Amino acid sequence: MISLFPSMKNRLSLMALSLAALLLLPACSDPSSSDKHSTHAPADVTSLKGAQLLVFSKTSGWRHDSIPAGVAAIEKLASEQGFKVVATEDASLFSDAGLAKFNAVVFLNTTSDVLNEQQELAMERYIQAGGGYVGIHAAADTETEGDWFWYRNLVGAVFKNHPNEPSNVQNARVDVTNKNHASTQDLPDHFELADEWYNYRDMYEFINVLAKVDESTYQGGEHGHDHPISWYHDYDGGRAFYTGLGHSAETFADANFLQHLLGGIRYAVGLNYRADAAPQLDYSKSRPENNRFVKKTLIENLNEPVKFDFFPNGDALIALRPGAFTRVDYKTGAAHDAGTIAVEYNKIQEWGLVGVAIDPDFARNNWVYAAFNVKDEQDNFYQKLSRFEWRNNQVDASTEKEILRYGIDNNCCHTGGDLQFGNNGELFFSTGDNTNPHDQDGYAPLDFRPDMKKNDGLRAPGNTQDLRGKVLRIKPNADGTYDIPAGNLFTDAAQGRPEIYVMGARNPYSITFDKKTNTLFYGDIGPDANVDSDEKGPRGYDEVNRVTAAGNFGWPLVIGQNRPYKTYDYLTQTGGETVDVNAPLNISPLNTGAKQLPPAQPAFIAYPYAVSEQFPELGAGGRSALVADVYRADAYPESVNRYPAYYNNKLFITDFMRAWVKAVTFDEQGRIQKIEPFAPQISYSLPIDARFSPDGTLYVLEYGMSWFTGNPDARLARIEYVGAGNRPPVATISLNKTQAGLPALIKASAAESVDLDGDAIRYQWTLSCTNNTCASKALGDTRDVELPFADAGHFMLSLQVTDIHGATATTSQPLEIGNEPATIELVSSQNKSFFWADTKSFAYELHIKDLEDGEIKSITDNNPHVQLTYTAAQKAAGQGHQLASISDQAKNLLDANNCLSCHKLDEKVVGPALRDVAKKYKDDPKAMEYLVHKIGNGGSGVWGEMNMPAFSGLGEADLKVLATYVLSLDKQEVAAASLPLKGTLSLNDHQATKQRLAENAPFAAQGEAYSLHASYSDKPVNSVASIAVIKTFSLVPHRVDMDAVFDESTASKDVKRNTFRGVKAIQMPATADWSGFALGTFDLTGIKSLQVGAFFFKEAATWQFELRRNNAEGEVIAAGVLSSTAELRTYQRSSIAVTPTAGFTELYLQIKAENKTSGEVALQDISFEK
Repeated sequence: MISLFPSMKNRLSLMALSLAALLLLPACSDPSSSDKHSTHAPADVTSLKGAQLLVFSKTSGWRHDSIPAGVAAIEKLASEQGFKVVATEDASLFSDAGLAKFNAVVFLNTTSDVLNEQQELAMERYIQAGGGYVGIHAAADTETEGDWFWYRNLVGAVFKNHPNEPSNVQNARVDVTNKNHASTQDLPDHFELADEWYNYRDMYEFINVLAKVDESTYQGGEHGHDHPISWYHDYDGGRAFYTGLGHSAETFADANFLQHLLGGIRYAVGLNYRADAAPQLDYSKSRPENNRFVKKTLIENLNEPVKFDFFPNGDALIALRPGAFTRVDYKTGAAHDAGTIAVEYNKIQEWGLVGVAIDPDFARNNWVYAAFNVKDEQDNFYQKLSRFEWRNNQVDASTEKEILRYGIDNNCCHTGGDLQFGNNGELFFSTGDNTNPHDQDGYAPLDFRPDMKKNDGLRAPGNTQDLRGKVLRIKPNADGTYDIPAGNLFTDAAQGRPEIYVMGARNPYSITFDKKTNTLFYGDIGPDANVDSDEKGPRGYDEVNRVTAAGNFGWPLVIGQNRPYKTYDYLTQTGGETVDVNAPLNISPLNTGAKQLPPAQPAFIAYPYAVSEQFPELGAGGRSALVADVYRADAYPESVNRYPAYYNNKLFITDFMRAWVKAVTFDEQGRIQKIEPFAPQISYSLPIDARFSPDGTLYVLEYGMSWFTGNPDARLARIEYVGAGNRPPVATISLNKTQAGLPALIKASAAESVDLDGDAIRYQWTLSCTNNTCASKALGDTRDVELPFADAGHFMLSLQVTDIHGATATTSQPLEIGNEPATIELVSSQNKSFFWADTKSFAYELHIKDLEDGEIKSITDNNPHVQLTYTAAQKAAGQGHQLASISDQAKNLLDANNCLSCHKLDEKVVGPALRDVAKKYKDDPKAMEYLVHKIGNGGSGVWGEMNMPAFSGLGEADLKVLATYVLSLDKQEVAAASLPLKGTLSLNDHQATKQRLAENAPFAAQGEAYSLHASYSDKPVNSVASIAVIKTFSLVPHRVDMDAVFDESTASKDVKRNTFRGVKAIQMPATADWSGFALGTFDLTGIKSLQVGAFFFKEAATWQFELRRNNAEGEVIAAGVLSSTAELRTYQRSSIAVTPTAGFTELYLQIKAENKTSGEVALQDISFEK
């Protein structure tokens, strides 16, 4: 279908969908240069009397000793200036109600991850409402991981590193570069200070620099002559001020610094401060909570939906690739057949009906436009644009008026085909490049060999006389002809076709036109190369483009932010010249147009398979960039459900493969200010098109998870804004099991269902048969229900919850009754959690029991499979725990990485069926190694033309989980290579670990693990298919890295992660009360003592230590003292005896100071000794 579909790479190379359109910039603009060092004077306040400041100093990484001095300094300023301070490390204050009372929030040397997802949103909403932010020093080392990119832009930069030689704190000169600001107006032009001088990365484009540090006055700077150390900017509705000063306690006593900080506070509060009044915050300007958007499915079970448009009354007209149309009634949601037209439909290519548009004057003329493929009697292929009349609620095929057609090669890929009306009746029509992308390893198709015509991209998108790989712009006339509006790319027909508005596109699968600004946006699905090539040029990128004037966007000579390819010679296999992006040449022997092409325009947004350095918000993995619309609130009728004004002027984009919707904020010059998720809690089954309806609601068309076929999850959905008032509840079903043998008792609970407004909710349970062989049965209105089953079958359990206002939500859970999953148990006389330096073997016995099949006693009984793997140098999930079933882990990974869009268990889609992969490699002794490498690195496949994307973000442990799961799917092959159900394993792979286990030095457990994988698929029974169960049992080093097992949700309030001398550890407070956290579950068989490794700080002290069973109130298993006997700030180990305990035990560790002390301890590792 459309080259939207991934090339096996989880991308839509197949369907034209993968369009990641680069919002293009005009040729004359330079979006990379901004007024970073602008000196315009912001409004600020001269008095802070009555202002309220929240000083937040929570740390999850390195903790600065200067925090108390910083709090005291700000409190002293407050006393002198008449404002009030609340100093806290309690992140629960980050809510709308908690933040609304403050004029500004100060992040004082915060580090690492300090807020959860809900608290992050509260911080965003506070700033958007007009709040102020002040960041001090390590505020730039906060939230540096994860996906909260908004905060990194707020603070203005991200900590990269700091000098360590001759010291991390050095004297240096600060140069004030902008004195037109409250924080610098009273400072000298230059001053000296001893502090820790951060080097930064990811500097935000729109900051206004106030001061720089002179790198010639200290050692270790990495910015050169332009090293910003303080800045400010108006950001997302609020204000942000940052200073890199503030590492040392002495800095908070420096007069220049205090004057600087006070001015920064004045600026930050200036937007919302009114004397003797509460902060003037306007939350109507803030981003709505995610849960105020809900998904309402209108129609499902569509047959390859590709595009849709709206009638003036709000009805939706969906185009299905085989040639049919479906109308969805706006008022009722009912679906109706809307006619069929004859198209050239290829089941496993992208051809067919590819685009639809409703005439802007439909109320008068009843015209519908369609883009589709046809073949004539001579077997010539075309893509064409035609107009039809809408009669009797149908697209009447007999009324066709052909407007435009162009020839295409009988080739696999890239149709484009989207249609959008602009202003004054002009119609935009996107066309794909019709070029085979599979023989150039994912690089530019610049293949001029005589027998490779279809691989020559310059014959089409780079050809000024060819309509492929373009966005056309015409003005249709009533008689079926068309005019050329002014402003297209070529005015001289000898130079290029006059219809062309944009050239140099690959697969512009979706387009939208913002009528207010006369701007075209389109998504362009890019090529598949994973890495740059010295011989061929850059890796592949999807693009979102912004077009304010006709132009050439470069393909196939240029990609992304004007990254040029090389004219590689595929005949001699030698590299060529680098393309000149300002004067690209079409040197193809098949070129029928101009040789000299217009200058290439850079992409608005460009992103590869890997995480983009420029746009990390877009994630990683398969890609197919699409555009929806620019939201204009004033274009839609006012109502409770109209999207908030917050989204005004934002471009909504989607990605078919990554299955998200995001909103892009940019300025008038096209400079992107932020990209944020839109209702990320909503899931989609490959969103192929999205548009705003006449009532201002976003509709999303989902293709479904299987390619080139109808899908039960192919649907049209409305993403409804529920308004600022009551929100519908959230329905959630919890089950004791979803599969069971007979007789069965299923216990279901709605306890996790919630009402987001705190209202009471009512429950209604229903049970039905999924094959409609039984009548639905009401189960009652209690929160919890029990369902006894005496008969086998496939059932659907449904729950509807209703709040006091009548708002409802429904969810369902399938049940399979008649076949009980098998159980797999590991039995051994040895310890089943750990290995030691002298461990050479492991004696095991696997007990596999199945309710229907009985006990499985050998690998010849229904082909169970046992495998041993060793993982080194990567943190393993759940160290010290019995790991979850490999099948569960694998299924989670398959889902999270959208693997099932290209692979099914038993069915070939874009890529091979997973079971076929298992069969192919069943006799290959290197299959595990090969698949781990293949999944991690991607590349051209052996199964067909499509490339597979690299999943470079997955660690080795996850890659092995996926490979193990895939190989386990062929029961017969795995039996031949299986270990016996009882035996002794040789453990010889941990040689490199032996010395480290004995060293008196910090031990960072890198995930070394011996993993015994056991799988069993039972026999089908009672019309229920075979159930595969896979369990993994792991032995890890007996020295356990505390950071690897630390679970913050179980920790006492003051227990937190920190880093000391580059080593991660768990910092414990010096209190008279016990503080602790859960360690996890370990086998204590044979364990006689513990050795605890820790760092000690500030002053020598003695610490009481306890290890308890289950929780802080459980039985004491080990108790002793930890003493700082050596030099402070060094790593030390202490030994503690353990009460003999057999079997797996959940452990809780706690510690307290024996006497009053200012000392501190940070636990780094714990060693289980036999």
